[in-house]
Amino acid sequence: MSVLEPATLLKGFRPIVLLTLLCAVLFAPGLASIPPTDRDEARFMQASKQMIESGDWVHIQFQDEPRNKKPIGIYWLQAAAVKVMGQSLTAAWPYRLPSALAAWLAVLAVYRCGRKLFSPMAGLIAGATLATSFIVVVEAHIAKTDATLLAATTLALTMLAEIYVARRENPPLSTALLFWLGLGIGILIKGPIILLVAGAALTALCLADRDLSWLKSLRPAPGLLLTLIIVLPWLIAVSGGAQGNFVANSLREDLLPKLIGGQESHGAPPGTYIAAALLTAWPWSVLAPFVLVAASQHRTRPAVRFCLAWLIPAWIIFEIVPTKLPHYTMPLYPALALLTGWALTEGGGAKDFAAWIGRGAGLAYRIAWACLAVAMAVGVMYANRMFGDGAKTGALGAAAAAVLAGAFVIVGFRRGTALSAATGLTAAGVMLTVSLTWGVLPHFRQFAVSPRIATAIAAHPTTSPVALVGFHEPSAVFLLGTSTVLTDAAGVAGHLLAAPGALAVVTDDALDDVRVALTAADRDITQLEDIDGYNYSRGQWLHLTVITATGQRP
Repeated sequence: MSVLEPATLLKGFRPIVLLTLLCAVLFAPGLASIPPTDRDEARFMQASKQMIESGDWVHIQFQDEPRNKKPIGIYWLQAAAVKVMGQSLTAAWPYRLPSALAAWLAVLAVYRCGRKLFSPMAGLIAGATLATSFIVVVEAHIAKTDATLLAATTLALTMLAEIYVARRENPPLSTALLFWLGLGIGILIKGPIILLVAGAALTALCLADRDLSWLKSLRPAPGLLLTLIIVLPWLIAVSGGAQGNFVANSLREDLLPKLIGGQESHGAPPGTYIAAALLTAWPWSVLAPFVLVAASQHRTRPAVRFCLAWLIPAWIIFEIVPTKLPHYTMPLYPALALLTGWALTEGGGAKDFAAWIGRGAGLAYRIAWACLAVAMAVGVMYANRMFGDGAKTGALGAAAAAVLAGAFVIVGFRRGTALSAATGLTAAGVMLTVSLTWGVLPHFRQFAVSPRIATAIAAHPTTSPVALVGFHEPSAVFLLGTSTVLTDAAGVAGHLLAAPGALAVVTDDALDDVRVALTAADRDITQLEDIDGYNYSRGQWLHLTVITATGQRP
């Protein structure tokens, strides 16, 4: 019996059960305990909440403004999750549930694809690789589009992989339809991004093979019809009224600014994603050079060629586009996971793996990677000291995971097999991410400004909306209510004068201006609560005061 394919591990549904348990351990901690994050997540959650409040399941709004950024798919999923779970509209975890479930489905799809294209053990390692990759764990905890786009892209591209590899065997219609189903869902989640990834892979394969004949296996006639059935009804429904130009507005306000320049100060030069992958693909980034070298040596093998076509062309495009965020390349990580599973089991195997990591370049890279792991440990401890509430257990666990991973890469790789390397890296990924999501991030009290504002307001009930000046983060709107007033000092004064008993939350630099305006109207300020915190969206410390206007001055 092969060491890499123990029958007890790969028998029946055991790999699916193992990966499901792994995802539960990775994705569940923190879903409920981490406060709503700014700014994108809170915007998605608020828009989904307004969909439930208004009963309008067609148009997307953030307060009174149309949100012409992303299509309707993620809002439907989040609103449906909240309705099914029956939780408070300000409970964060139901909105995050679609992301966690989508990440789990992507992991299972990668396992199935690796099993079919390579071997059962390759599929299991690929699934574990994707599940424990740092960026996947992060996005599984955030209520926005990226984890669901990962699931849709993985479904579409893994079906395309099966069609490509089995193209001479007339793949079944169901496989082609699942490809088009993934495309349709991906478009309804995040517009044309999935078309970019799939189109880049298809183009690269056709150019490399100089063969277009296999494209007929995609069954384009029924497939396109299925995609249109998924996408067109909402586009038709949204074609009238205030959001009648949704597609044009989305292109103008969201896509084109990303292509032309660094939107919202997120510009970065080419090569940024390669550098970022050291962290976003952690802990598997230590194997990436070995994996890619092995894949390049076996690129004529159809399954390996497909994974390279999935990974490299779209990655180059993302590097060229000026706007860069760490999660943009995540739809390509399943390809890297598949290649990792293959490389550790077939593409050179344990012998070549051990030889590579022991040579000069491999050793130098391992040392550099271990230094990064130590730097991560230091960063976690520093961040916990700056922003935490004194709880050190989780921070120590995360730091220990990073340090142990570095030590394992330096020492444990020398005599270990490929399977032991995969097991060690999986354990490091689990230990780090669980420590962060369970023991660190929920205790970053200084980050939780909006929850502390909501707690302070709850101690002083009012029937009027709350006015905010100096802190306009979407998480505050989500927790305080859709009618929350985002204004300036003059607006706060007018709000307090117009609604007796109303409350406002103001920064120090606005407090004096509000007092002057109320004094002119013969009113006083009563300071009810003080809140200190750190606005990580702006990178600044702040002090907030909850105030109300009291009766006439004598």
